[in-house]
Amino acid sequence: MCSIFGVLGKEELGSCDKEIQEAFGLLAHRGPDSSKFIEESNYFFGSHRLSVESVGKPQNQPLQKGGYTLLFNGEIYNYRELIVSYSLDAYNEAEVLLALFMEFGSSFVERVRGMFAIAIYNVQTKELWLFRDLLGKKPLYYRICGKSFLFASELKSLEALCGFGLDKRALHQFLGYGATIAPKTLQRDIFKLPPATMLYYCNGETRLASYDEILDSKVTIESESRASKELEQVLKESVAMRIPKEVEWGVLLSGGLDSSLVAAMAAKQHTKPINTFSIGYEGFEKYDERPFAKELSEHIGSNHYAFNFSKEDFFATLDELLEFIDDPIGDPAQIPLYFLIKKAKEQGVKVLLSGDGSDELFLGYRTYKEYLMMESVKSLPYANWLKNHLRSNFSMNKEWEWYKRALSGDTIFRSSCEIYTDRQLNMLLRLQERDNKNFEALQEYWERFVKSQRDIIDWYSYCDLKVQLAEFFLVKVDRVSMANGVEVRTPFLDKQMLELIFSIDPKIRLNTQVPKSILKEVASGCLPESISNRKKKGLNYPFLEWILEEGGVEKIYEANDIFRIFKRDHLDFLSQKSKSGKFKQHLFPLYMLSLWLLKKGNT
Repeated sequence: MCSIFGVLGKEELGSCDKEIQEAFGLLAHRGPDSSKFIEESNYFFGSHRLSVESVGKPQNQPLQKGGYTLLFNGEIYNYRELIVSYSLDAYNEAEVLLALFMEFGSSFVERVRGMFAIAIYNVQTKELWLFRDLLGKKPLYYRICGKSFLFASELKSLEALCGFGLDKRALHQFLGYGATIAPKTLQRDIFKLPPATMLYYCNGETRLASYDEILDSKVTIESESRASKELEQVLKESVAMRIPKEVEWGVLLSGGLDSSLVAAMAAKQHTKPINTFSIGYEGFEKYDERPFAKELSEHIGSNHYAFNFSKEDFFATLDELLEFIDDPIGDPAQIPLYFLIKKAKEQGVKVLLSGDGSDELFLGYRTYKEYLMMESVKSLPYANWLKNHLRSNFSMNKEWEWYKRALSGDTIFRSSCEIYTDRQLNMLLRLQERDNKNFEALQEYWERFVKSQRDIIDWYSYCDLKVQLAEFFLVKVDRVSMANGVEVRTPFLDKQMLELIFSIDPKIRLNTQVPKSILKEVASGCLPESISNRKKKGLNYPFLEWILEEGGVEKIYEANDIFRIFKRDHLDFLSQKSKSGKFKQHLFPLYMLSLWLLKKGNT
C-alpha cells in the first residue's frame, strides 16, 4: 500500500524539479514508512510506501525491469498463487504485476484478486498504461497539461502543479449523488480514472477501455441453501486472504450483521484474540451501537476498544480532515470514521477489515424493496393522466420524483446515494440544467446493464457498486484511512465474491420478508441470534444537531456570498426545514462543499 505519482513531459510542464518533488511530497501521509523516486530529463515517477508486506525490506518501487517502470498502490491477495500458476520470475506484488503485464498485456488485470491503482511505462516507446481495480477501491487521478501528462493517488499533487479551477457544472453531480462520478471531479481539467478501466497514453494520444466484468456471471444458483453454502466458503477465504501476516491489524465493528460476521470469521482463523474497534455517541443512545459491538466482542473474545465521539470531537476532527479533502464527498460518516481509524492507529494497527459492500450485494437497504414496487407503476392504467397531474402538483418529497420517473418511462433507481433530484437542483443552483441531466453520468452503466438482459434487481446492486460504493463509500474509506497511514480491506468486495453474487437468482437475494436472508443463514452458525437477526439500523449520529447548534449553516451563506452558486431563497428554505430535522442529508453536502470552497478561497 502506498501512493503513486508520475509526470510525463516534464520539460514541457514548465515546473522545476523542486516543484515536482514538492508535489510528490504532498502524498507522503499515504506511505509514511519510506519514499523513493526516479527522474530523467522528461519524466518523474515516485512512490510513498506503507509497508504491510515485506516489512523491513528496501522499497522496490518504482520498479524498473525489462525496459519498463511500474508503480503500484494497493494489495494483491493472490500474488503468491500467481507466481506458482504462471511460473513467474517474481518475488513480490510489484514484480508479479509487471511479469503478468509482460506476458499477457493489458488483460493481466483479469487474473488479479485485490485492490489497485497501477502505472506501467515503456521507457523506449514512451507508452503509459494506467489501471484501476474493478470497484475503484484505490484512487487514481490524471491531468493533461499541454504536452504533459500527470497522474497521482490524490488530486492535490496535480493541483499543486497545474492550479485550481472550479467546474461549476460538476456541482450538479456532486449534490445529486454526494460525489462526482468518474471521470469528473469538481476541479476543471482533473479527472478520475473510472473503476475497471485502463488508460493508454502516448505522444498526446489518450484512450480509455473498460474491463468491467461484473455482469458477466450467468445465473446458476436458484436455491437459498446452495447460495448460503457457497457464500460461506467464499467469504471465509476472502477474510483469510485479507488478514496480514506481518503487522498489527483489527476489525471495524459496528455490532451490525456485516462487520460482526467479518470479525467472527477473522477470529476463528486467528490463534490470538483479534482487535476490534467501535464508536458511539454518549447522550444520543438512539445512535449508539456500542452495546451491540460489546456483545459481539465478548462472544468472539476480542481485544475491544470502544470510543465516545462528542460534539467537540466532531468539529476538531472535521478541521483536521479538511486538510486531506481535495474533492469533497457528502457523507457525514467520514468524520467519525476518521476519528475511529486514528484511534486504531494509536493502538499500533496498520490494517483494518470492514463490512463495506454487504448491503449493496445482498440488497439490505429497505429502499430496494420500495424501488422494486415502483417498477409496477410503469404499467398502471391512465398513466398519462397521472403524469400530467404530477407535473401540476410538484413536491420536494422523493416519492414525487419516483412516480414522475416511472410514469415517464425513465430509469427509477439511480443509486442509494442520490440526494438532490434534477428539479431540486434547479431550485437550489443558479446554474440550471435540463431534467435527467445527472442520469447521463450513469448512462454507460445503464446501457451495459440493459445489454446484459438481467433482472432489474441486479441493476440495484450493479448501480450501487458503481456509484454509491465506488464514488462515495470507498472514496471515504480510502481517504480517511490513508490520511492516518492505515489500510482498510473489504472482504465482501472480493472479485470471486462478486462472481458468486451475480450467479445467484436476484429474487433470492432480494427477500422481501427476511432482508439479507442468505447472509443471515451463514451468520447463524457463528453469531448470536440477537445480532444476526437484529433489524438494520444504519450508521447515523447527531451531526445535524451539532452543526445547527454551532451556527454551521452560516458557513453555507458565507461561501455563497463569495462564489454565488446557490439561490438565497432556497437556502433559506433548507435552513428552516433543517431546524425540524428535515432534509438533513441535503444540508450536509452543502455544508462540506461550503467548507471546501472557503478553504480554496483562502489558499
